[in-house]
Amino acid sequence: MIFKKCFSHVPLFCALLCIIPLISCQKIGIENPNFRYEISPKGKNLGFYDKSNGVNYLFSDTVSYCAYVVRDGKREHVQSVSLNDDLLILDFGNSGVTAKVQIESADDHIILRVVEVSGNVESLTFLNIPLKLEAMPEESFAACALSLNLFTHVRQLPALQNNLWATCYQRFGMKNAEVAVLGLPQQEILPTIRKVIKGAEDIPFSDRGGAWARMGKEGYGSYLMNFGTLTEETVDEWIETCKSLGFTQIDNHGGGSFFEFGTFELNKQKWPDGWDSFKRINRRLHDAGISSIFHTYAFFIDKNSIYVSPVPSKDLGYAGTFTLAQPLDETATEVVVKESTADVSTVTGFHTGNSVTLRIGDELITFTGVTQTAPYKFTGLERGANGTKPSAHDADATVFHLSERFGRFVPGPETELFNKMARRHAEIINYCEFDGIYLDAIDGSSVLAGEENFWYYGTKFIFEIAKHLERPVGMEMSSMAHHWWHYRSRYQAWDRPVRGYKRFLDIHLASIKNPGYFLPEQIKSNEWEHGLWRGHGALIDKYASAEASQTMLPLHLGWWGNQSWSPPQIEPTFFDDIEYLGCKMIANNAGFSQLGDVDEKTLEEIPLFKRSAEILRQYEELRHANYFNDSVRALLRQAGKEYTLFRDEAGKWNFKPAVYTKHKVVGLDHPSAGWVVNNSFGTQPLKLRIEPLLAVKPYDDPSAILLTGSSSSDNFNQEAFADGVSGIIKPSTEKTPDGESSTQFSATSAGAIYPEGSYVNMEKTFAPGLNLKNNQALGVWVKGDGNGQLLNLSLRSPIHISYGAHGDHFIKVDFDGWRYFELVEIESSEISNYSWPDDSRFYVYDLYRHTIRFGNIDKLQLWYNNLPGKEEVSCLLGPVKALPTVPITIENPEITLNGEKLLIPVKMESGMYLELLSPTDCKLYGSKGELLQEITLESELPSLVPGENRVSFSCTGPEDLNTRVQVTVIGHGKPLDIK
Repeated sequence: MIFKKCFSHVPLFCALLCIIPLISCQKIGIENPNFRYEISPKGKNLGFYDKSNGVNYLFSDTVSYCAYVVRDGKREHVQSVSLNDDLLILDFGNSGVTAKVQIESADDHIILRVVEVSGNVESLTFLNIPLKLEAMPEESFAACALSLNLFTHVRQLPALQNNLWATCYQRFGMKNAEVAVLGLPQQEILPTIRKVIKGAEDIPFSDRGGAWARMGKEGYGSYLMNFGTLTEETVDEWIETCKSLGFTQIDNHGGGSFFEFGTFELNKQKWPDGWDSFKRINRRLHDAGISSIFHTYAFFIDKNSIYVSPVPSKDLGYAGTFTLAQPLDETATEVVVKESTADVSTVTGFHTGNSVTLRIGDELITFTGVTQTAPYKFTGLERGANGTKPSAHDADATVFHLSERFGRFVPGPETELFNKMARRHAEIINYCEFDGIYLDAIDGSSVLAGEENFWYYGTKFIFEIAKHLERPVGMEMSSMAHHWWHYRSRYQAWDRPVRGYKRFLDIHLASIKNPGYFLPEQIKSNEWEHGLWRGHGALIDKYASAEASQTMLPLHLGWWGNQSWSPPQIEPTFFDDIEYLGCKMIANNAGFSQLGDVDEKTLEEIPLFKRSAEILRQYEELRHANYFNDSVRALLRQAGKEYTLFRDEAGKWNFKPAVYTKHKVVGLDHPSAGWVVNNSFGTQPLKLRIEPLLAVKPYDDPSAILLTGSSSSDNFNQEAFADGVSGIIKPSTEKTPDGESSTQFSATSAGAIYPEGSYVNMEKTFAPGLNLKNNQALGVWVKGDGNGQLLNLSLRSPIHISYGAHGDHFIKVDFDGWRYFELVEIESSEISNYSWPDDSRFYVYDLYRHTIRFGNIDKLQLWYNNLPGKEEVSCLLGPVKALPTVPITIENPEITLNGEKLLIPVKMESGMYLELLSPTDCKLYGSKGELLQEITLESELPSLVPGENRVSFSCTGPEDLNTRVQVTVIGHGKPLDIK
């Protein structure tokens, strides 16, 4: 390591006089053989150089400083910097704050250690180097900051970073905060991290994750989820199921009737010998070559735990405290306290960090209301909640408002119970010889001590587990933070989608390959959350197609659950969805996890799932065999590009390109009954899938529920808008074609943001919420202006019960004049072509996973997006009505392709689907994938030709309803030329 003070344009002898005062042209240099970091005497960052080629990687579009403090909630950057031997002295000017940071020499990294902080500050950021690196594996230079103890906060994940940053806090201690800084050739980053972490005494060691993860096999496996049916009696069945799927791991997800979260006690009815039973199970799994994963809710505690009932632990965590204003007897119906209850919420939900539970002494009390003004009270009490005993309590007793998330309590983060639960994890893993651990629900770490401290206490829990393991095991978590990377063996399981499967997989891959792209400036507990990545369009395509990830960990594409027909929010998983998943697994050597529904009974009941399992088994076998070369895997990695697996005449496996072009016909006399399909391949016989959809009762049906009328009293408010975008809704004098009043929805964009993100939301609320269980479709007249903007009619439910789900229905305004729309299926195919505001904690899940609750619709939102710059768009809308859906029957569907007709002699109902894959392979399936009929075609198949193909659809359908059908035209290219 070399420390330098360099003087430009001054006599050489001055440079040798280290004791002279700093002058304006001086540069302070910190360097090793790989990089050089330069700072001005005023603390400005000047450069971060790759010494092999002289490239300066400092992000210089804005001025940055090497250090700053937060004092009284405000950031203050360093005013002067000096280097005295190996001591960097930071002076923050008139505040009187100074800090001393020791710089320690090493061959391939440097270490910065805080030795002293003088003055009163909340935090000190002692490393702050923004870089213009993309921090992706294809770059030749890599940079990384590694925290070397629990209380040094580094936000970005290893191994590749573009903002070298480290902070310490008054709350957790500042002295000896320590960070290692790496800047070196890309290929050396993981070996160097291994070297640094081996010597980091304050980081409990693991060689099963982080810089070692790629060297093991566990991170590349796929696993089956066990929610409590794996017993000593069923273990052979589980082993056989894993082998039939090509899986090598089982994840044992606790909770329910499996094992309790808190004490982790097993259900003795199923496992009479407790964890001794499971130790025997794990040994049988190991004998079969199957790994076993211990899956918990981290530090969350079930409400039936002995830590809650009959006597609640004094160590239960709490969000705040109150003081009894008067004595409370055993039968009191109100808790009167001295402090204000105005900010106490009574809203709870699985993802809502709030409880309605108080602890006073050994009693738990739940409440349903609070007063907003004095006297401050908790009302609507249930005394002796959760099996505790109602008791009398003296005035001035402390009232603890317990912390809760996921329907469970937590221990206080500085309590013995917190540490005990961590140690219990390690004890069970050690005793039962588990091969890995999944810390689910640790994404709720903010409930322990606030949003800004999630990283510390989640890490503290993991460290406590790691310290007590007899041998390191692979780890996964439901969230992420910097230190967790060292234990993580793969990245990153997501919750399952229920629609839009292929694009969801693209987004999943893009997110786990560049997880830091949307890291917010302000620290948030969900900043590395699964299901949150907010990319769209080309950004998804770019990173989903990348060869590897910033984290340089093995990749994972679970969790996965197959779906059968359940409109309007859930789409079936067809064979091409499963093949898309299989291709991405091979392309990225990524495992996945199956949530269930692959047992023999389910596969017999739902043949659609059996077909999926058979497809994935073959893909898994080929992935584990490393059957395909790098050039094939590169093709399979391309986002949006599809391939199908086949075996040639010589018995060798290969792929051929495929395209599945979906089109929705919304009426036999509607313009959508004719469309164009572009075929980028050669001439081939027509292949397709036909799905009869639900129909919608007429707009004037008596059962319709009016959501909007024509009056300005509808009270639409502008709730969200992109930069430079504004909208307005007002009554119009023009009538709809059926004579009803209309409303004008206008919007403009100043052009400050790209069109695909130029959104505005006008929102109407319903209190109480509407029950639309029997009216799940929307009917609306729209007069378009032909400007191409996107109109979105979105239904929403309260966030604490829907988790933020979008009930989106898109209308592309590429038409002029009036048109009637029946909107049924929730949007999935186009949603990620646009950017939207994140109005919950789970951006991607809101679009692809979560479902609105039709029994409680509290909002109707009218959105525009894709606005033309600096031009007003304006549509007229008739009253929006919620309408019932009805299943339909169609007969003799007929496809006309470039003038050639194909009649398919079949009768189909909503939920069935027909697949025509060859002249001798035309089958009708039921809603669960059961084969209903093999159809003999009476004419030759029309040909799909290269380029544009004109397609039309007709059938015999209901006379009084619009026939709605989805048609997917399938095209295949030539087999890959595998060398």
